[in-house]
Amino acid sequence: MDPIIAKTVSQVMLPIVLGIVMLGMGLSLQIKDFKAVLKAPKVAIIGFLLQLLLLPILALFIIKAFSLNQTAAAGLFLLALCPGGATSNLFSFIAKGNLALSVCLTSVMSMLSPFIIPIAFVGFIHYSGSADSQHFNLPLLPAIKQLTVVTLLPIVIGMSIRYFADQWSQSVIPFMKKVSTIAMLLVVTALVLTNLKIIPAMLSLQGFAVITLCSLALIIAYFIAGKLNVNDTDRKTIAIEVGVQNAGTAMMIAFTIMNQPALATIPLMYGLLMNIPAFIFVYWLLNKEKVIMPIKVTP
Repeated sequence: MDPIIAKTVSQVMLPIVLGIVMLGMGLSLQIKDFKAVLKAPKVAIIGFLLQLLLLPILALFIIKAFSLNQTAAAGLFLLALCPGGATSNLFSFIAKGNLALSVCLTSVMSMLSPFIIPIAFVGFIHYSGSADSQHFNLPLLPAIKQLTVVTLLPIVIGMSIRYFADQWSQSVIPFMKKVSTIAMLLVVTALVLTNLKIIPAMLSLQGFAVITLCSLALIIAYFIAGKLNVNDTDRKTIAIEVGVQNAGTAMMIAFTIMNQPALATIPLMYGLLMNIPAFIFVYWLLNKEKVIMPIKVTP
């Protein structure tokens, strides 16, 4: 594909589409959604802490266990810092989870991501101590500004529109969801076409590392939430929010802010491969009662 087209897709279209997705999220949010979640703060806090702590820890473990090279390691850790997205909300809906909790966790983490991601990623680069790490330096203040414009600002604008034009907002939400979903699929397809080397890489150690991150996040978050006496509906939601990340944010940082296409390989790979463990997990959730059948004792 033409380099100009490739650059337009990665540095212009991707941020615009991501902004549209965030705007749609904002349109679907009201202050009362946050108040409803705050009535049971324990569940929300567990979800936030698992996203903030479990994912980066899992990423570091996988980086060491798989001996990933510097580029793959940086890409995986960057991905682990990203919030959930519209995909996690969709999986929560399919799994019959708490959709309000899912949207709240996604939106709050998205609002915090302009500050969390740059600081944590810069910390990782210094921690890694690799000679190649200087190539992946993330300019802190510019990154915060750009992420604020692409993620936080559209959510705030969307919520403001919903507040002042509630009826109109509700009427356009289905359209916005369709448009943003189709647009993101087209952008991801274009990114794959401009980075065809990613296809054989999916069958490599890097592809396995991506699937491992998603799988372990889903399983461990579900286990921990259960041990903390979270009800089954919220437990499913937390697991999916922790296990399904917004690869679009990571790709936008790699392509647009850092201008490092190689760094986007892992997030792009994740955007495709994470559907495998996510669908398996949701299928298991929906059928676990059928799988674990009571044993009938015959006289």
